[in-house]
Amino acid sequence: MFRETCKKIVAILAVVSFTSLSGLAAEPASKTVEQVGLSSRTIEDCAKDSKKDAKKKSDDSKKKSTCDNGCDGDGDGNDSCSLLQRAMNKTGIGRRLSDAGVKVSGYAQMGYHSDSTGLFNSHPDDFNLHQMYFRVTKAADGSDGIGVGFTSDLVYGVDAQDVQSFGNEDGTNDFDDDPDWDHGIYGWAMPQLYLELAKDDLTVLLGHFYGVGGYEKSRATENFFYSHAKTMYLAEARTLTGIVAAYNVSEELTTAFAWVAGWNTGFDQANDGDTSDGSAFASSIGFEPIEGISLTYTLGVGDLGELGEGYAHSVVGQLEILDGLRYVIQSDMVETNHHLHVYGLNQYVLYDINDTLSAGVRAEWFKVNGVSENDVTFGLNIKPRDCVVIRPEVRTDWEPSAGTDQSIFGIDVILSY
Repeated sequence: MFRETCKKIVAILAVVSFTSLSGLAAEPASKTVEQVGLSSRTIEDCAKDSKKDAKKKSDDSKKKSTCDNGCDGDGDGNDSCSLLQRAMNKTGIGRRLSDAGVKVSGYAQMGYHSDSTGLFNSHPDDFNLHQMYFRVTKAADGSDGIGVGFTSDLVYGVDAQDVQSFGNEDGTNDFDDDPDWDHGIYGWAMPQLYLELAKDDLTVLLGHFYGVGGYEKSRATENFFYSHAKTMYLAEARTLTGIVAAYNVSEELTTAFAWVAGWNTGFDQANDGDTSDGSAFASSIGFEPIEGISLTYTLGVGDLGELGEGYAHSVVGQLEILDGLRYVIQSDMVETNHHLHVYGLNQYVLYDINDTLSAGVRAEWFKVNGVSENDVTFGLNIKPRDCVVIRPEVRTDWEPSAGTDQSIFGIDVILSY
């Protein structure tokens, strides 16, 4: 019954969004979209926003666009992408919800890749709907007392099974970890469903949410490249269930602490069949000493899902070399009782050539139990219209010890609504 209700909601939203696509043509091309992959929002970002919002009047925050207001991470950057929101505002109840701070947004990602990477892009030589994404959210405003908000995400496509609660206890079929949610290679998932509380510099999330570590994210709009790094897919949690508290110590220093029911779970506890108790501790510290330089350290200790019990960390450093030129470096490590030893090093150079074109390169070294793998990806972000991003790329993977290599061409398009 729950799944069928979700389907009906998505179907209605899809019809509304695509009947509103004429709005794309009506918007002037001079407006630009924020760079995909460089505007992702984390728990630390939400904590920073709470402090900034406390310095403003509440009516100022209402003037913000849907893409900028709150911690929804849409990455659209302006009102022209808010097709769902504008459609909702045309109805009486929709207008009242909007006035109360409820926002709706989403995007559709479709793509082709010549060969499988096994990392989301695992259905080669075909044009796939990767993510048809819908989000309903209300940001918690803690500038005047305790603010209450929520976020609910629903996604359909070939990527859905990669963000389902596959870490739940075997055989329980709880939440979206249910065969009824799948239809061949396609499926449904609800990667986020949480309550948000805010008070001044403190933000608390309770429920089901995305993992907090690493640079790359599961949502297509939060990444520069079409394909994913091995560290993101193999060494980091994709979803978590539990409670996380983020505190903004200052504008330069943010912290987050969480208890979660293991990795990749949905309102259940992980159980890998041995002494696992489905409990883990996670923490994140973000430091931005000067504008343009930041360092984030994230760790997880306890039940890491199918990887076993142990320790994992991710360190991400970002540097704005010049205006529009960015360098990112990330290091990951995982050690578990399943005799798993994982080390990874990713580097990114991303350059905004102009308002409609960006170029990037990613180089990765990934080592599992003594076996090293490498990959290099060259890609572009092309923005021919507001709310539309095209991401062609060429990726090469090779394993020196085996003497094997593979080159992959991929291209996708993201339409934000």
